[in-house]
Amino acid sequence: MDNLIIILFMVAIGSFIGGLTNSIAIKMLFRPYEAKYIGKWKVPFTPGVIPKRRDQLAKQLGQLVVNHLVTIDSIQLKLQDQRLKQQVQLKINKEWEHFLAKSITISQLSDKFQLNLNADRVKRMIADKVMEQMRNFLQKNQQKPLKHWLGQVMAEKEMEKASILLRDKGIDLLNNEETHQKIEAVIKQYAESKGFLGSMMLSMFSSGELALKIQQLVTDYLRSDDGSRWIQQAVQKEWTNLLHQEIQLIEPLFEKEETQQLLHGLIHDNIPVEEWLNKPIQELITPFSYPIKEKVLPLLVEQLFSKLSDSVPNMLQHLEVEKMVENQVASFPTSRIEEIILSISRKEFKLITYLGALLGGLIGLIQAILFIVV
Repeated sequence: MDNLIIILFMVAIGSFIGGLTNSIAIKMLFRPYEAKYIGKWKVPFTPGVIPKRRDQLAKQLGQLVVNHLVTIDSIQLKLQDQRLKQQVQLKINKEWEHFLAKSITISQLSDKFQLNLNADRVKRMIADKVMEQMRNFLQKNQQKPLKHWLGQVMAEKEMEKASILLRDKGIDLLNNEETHQKIEAVIKQYAESKGFLGSMMLSMFSSGELALKIQQLVTDYLRSDDGSRWIQQAVQKEWTNLLHQEIQLIEPLFEKEETQQLLHGLIHDNIPVEEWLNKPIQELITPFSYPIKEKVLPLLVEQLFSKLSDSVPNMLQHLEVEKMVENQVASFPTSRIEEIILSISRKEFKLITYLGALLGGLIGLIQAILFIVV
């Protein structure tokens, strides 16, 4: 009976010592958080292991994350995941349908993003850009003949139409009252310059009658087949001569300040910017909504993921993930680190304590048996 009491007592003592030792060892991983001093003498094993090695732990965790967790290969592999692409595609399609259901003008959109799209300012910008492009075009192509650009502009039918238009405009100009007065004045001046012969002619025919006769003769000739052919041949000849001229022929005209002001004003005044800005964007893009949804958006998603995948190495380098993790862990309070580790390994630490008690009990049992036997 005494031997049994001895065995139980030594087993209990051994278990207590083993469990207590392991429990204290686990506590010393975290506690105390700061070094303790007695006077100037630093108490050994203070602070705890983890507080003492926190900077090194932070650095190791940063390396762990970069080298084994958030790696280039793992991110690129995730970006190649079709399920992720499908989720993004569905989200974009949903946002696209939501956008089409609205009615937002360009002006409202510019106000929302604080772009300050003023109609007059937009007109000036467009006019300036057009004038700049025209100037660059003339400078780059000044040695080229006009036929290089205008050779296909007027075909035979267009030339015939232009000739008829010029003939009709010429006839209208010839037969108006102002032209009649001019012709009459010229005839009268010419007759007066011829002295007696001219006075005799005016006594037979008045200057008005002669002017009317000239108008009628010229009009009949222009309307005749021969007159029409003559006008068409003249237009064709002048057009051919113009086509062989170099573009630099019109450059001096373009460079005149009056010409540029005229062209700039024409462009500025005839661009319907106000109409564009107050027109709903949806109205402009609705005819193309289906091909945009079926072709453009999937292509954009694919290009986006491809671009992101190619940019991963550069992004990680600029983000400095290792340094970021290191700084974050280093800034954690020690109590927070203890809480994180215990939340993960509390069960394992308890098992270690129990294992220490078990080993201590076994050692106590062996000691008791040896004590009784010896």
